Amino acid sequence: MIFSSNHHTSFFPLLYLLAATVPSAAAQADPDMGDHPEFAHAMKVETRTINGIPVVFHYDQVRPDFNDLTDNPHRTRMSLDGDWAFRFDPKSMGVTEKWFSSEPASGPWKNIKVPHCWDATPGGRYWDWDDQSPDNPPHYNGAAWYQKSFSWKPSKTDTVPRRQRITFINVQQRARVYLNGNEIALHEGGGAPFSIDVTGHLEAGANTLALKVLRLPNFKAKTKGKGWEEISYVHTLHPKAPDCWPYAGIMGSVALIDEPAVSIRKCLVSPKHGQIRQAVVISNHGKTPFQIRVSTQYSFNSEPPNKGNLFVIEPGQTRVAKFTGTIIGKITEWSPQSPTTYEALTMLYDTHDTPIDQLCTRFGFRSFETDGPTFKLNGKSCFLKGSSIYSEHFTRGGAITNDDHLELFKLARDCRSNFIRAHVVQRDPYFYQLADQQGFLVCGEWGGFWYREKAMAAQTKDPYSIYQTMARCAVWDLMNHPSVVMWGLHNECHQFCPEYEPFLKMGRDLVHEIDCFEKLPITWAAWHPHLGKPHFEHADAVGFNEYRGAMDPFEKLDPDLKKVTRQNPGKPIIILENGAWSKRGKRGSVTQKGTEDWQADLLKRQWQVLSKHSPPFAGYTYWLLTDYRSRKQYTGNRSSNGYSRMGIYDESGKAKVPVRDAFRDLKNPLEK
Repeated sequence: MIFSSNHHTSFFPLLYLLAATVPSAAAQADPDMGDHPEFAHAMKVETRTINGIPVVFHYDQVRPDFNDLTDNPHRTRMSLDGDWAFRFDPKSMGVTEKWFSSEPASGPWKNIKVPHCWDATPGGRYWDWDDQSPDNPPHYNGAAWYQKSFSWKPSKTDTVPRRQRITFINVQQRARVYLNGNEIALHEGGGAPFSIDVTGHLEAGANTLALKVLRLPNFKAKTKGKGWEEISYVHTLHPKAPDCWPYAGIMGSVALIDEPAVSIRKCLVSPKHGQIRQAVVISNHGKTPFQIRVSTQYSFNSEPPNKGNLFVIEPGQTRVAKFTGTIIGKITEWSPQSPTTYEALTMLYDTHDTPIDQLCTRFGFRSFETDGPTFKLNGKSCFLKGSSIYSEHFTRGGAITNDDHLELFKLARDCRSNFIRAHVVQRDPYFYQLADQQGFLVCGEWGGFWYREKAMAAQTKDPYSIYQTMARCAVWDLMNHPSVVMWGLHNECHQFCPEYEPFLKMGRDLVHEIDCFEKLPITWAAWHPHLGKPHFEHADAVGFNEYRGAMDPFEKLDPDLKKVTRQNPGKPIIILENGAWSKRGKRGSVTQKGTEDWQADLLKRQWQVLSKHSPPFAGYTYWLLTDYRSRKQYTGNRSSNGYSRMGIYDESGKAKVPVRDAFRDLKNPLEK
């Protein structure tokens, strides 16, 4: 070993709504609501190369592993889920009145349970655009406050001092974080977990944790006449209203972790070609140097681990230990048919061979690559048949539970998918763990939803932009998952301007910079396969969305496939979105647009055409697994209550509409 230091669809994709350049009243009242990169910059997410390994930092520390929840004798984890106090702040008074203190000003605080999504408050009217007050939480934009009191007792220290950090699995969209009356961090993100070092901020006994959580508006009332104008942003995750619901709140678990000051932050594991490579990232957050050694025990190998040589890690230093070993014994490759995973238990020892920290990393033996016009999994041609998934629940909104994840994956299995598109944002760590366990192939994504010229230019030039921040987090977090087999750079960004290609190249280069072990294929969901300049020369797989027969003439489908194949010879083609709307329960002729029968028949007709082009047609994703809520204006009516009716299943997953049977029966075009 070697050591070193230091939708998503709108009906008319090209007919964008008038973008308002004047900020809303809420944005004018509270600078935290502005179109600026302050929150993303404060996270300071960046890549630093250590011993030839790219290491992602946030808040000036190595971004830790969020997957390992196994029992660890060297760390304690105290859940901060459950009872919290909550209130809306429509007049932006919280900071002035110190609602983050242990004794907040009197007011309408409510007791809620975290994880919590404020949109899911009973009585919320997703269709009611006219009420954007706290009385209608789904349409409330602005600030809300969360506060929790808890007791903490310092751990007894042995040879290694202790540190403490608080992890948040999912807080959206922006947040200021306070502990015991002091602001300790700013956060912005679309589902990516984050961790804040709170050493020195905690007090023995009672403590108060508070968050000011913010959601930006997507529309403002027209200055003349009735209706709404879309607000255009440059520096945010969603520069225009997304075709999903921008749920807000502390929607994932919160925990206080007590761990050694000298600790393992992350292990990267890559098994290939009969060998296994590993990079162990270790940080010293203490005030004195330590002599340590590292060893790893693999679950497929019964032989005792070899402990490495002692080395010194200085205060404030991060070092990377590299291992390369030969695989001994019989292993099983990971695949949808056999989703076998293994463990790497990495141990950290002091000079007396006393263990001081450990980290358990799950991984699988699999390879995924493009080979000419096909995808290959473990050296065999593989067709990706899947659906897109939004992580939402019809009663809990964005605060979905592990059981909710299980239900979504059951639906994906029920409709005979082997592929999932995690559309545009990073998901809860459990999402990817479940995909590993159940054998689903996943496209890892993080942002780039409908960016236009100014947004692409800003995200490209600023290394701490929200897009680059979320990309670094996602690639770093997901690299060990065998289920994640490709990277998706964006969804339908404006491919008709000179800013588009630099944006693509930036995203591609960023992925290549971090994904040094696997080097997974890169694609994206282009708006159209050949209009404008989609620049597929920078992609490993040609990915695009198409709605022929639903929004465009069906007759264009076959010519489109022929043309894109000629323009991109030798590359696989993956349809990353395809589908149609129907009115739930409306049956009728297959020629009657909007019926469930027409929706199902259109899928069958699509498949007949697409299958003729395989290869290179190598992957297909239906939009969407379940009906989903959207903040586009076409769902603003009582009958849909915010839902876009495009799912293979309804929002509850119980109604099996005809398109479900049609999707189940789609034949693998490789098995002709």
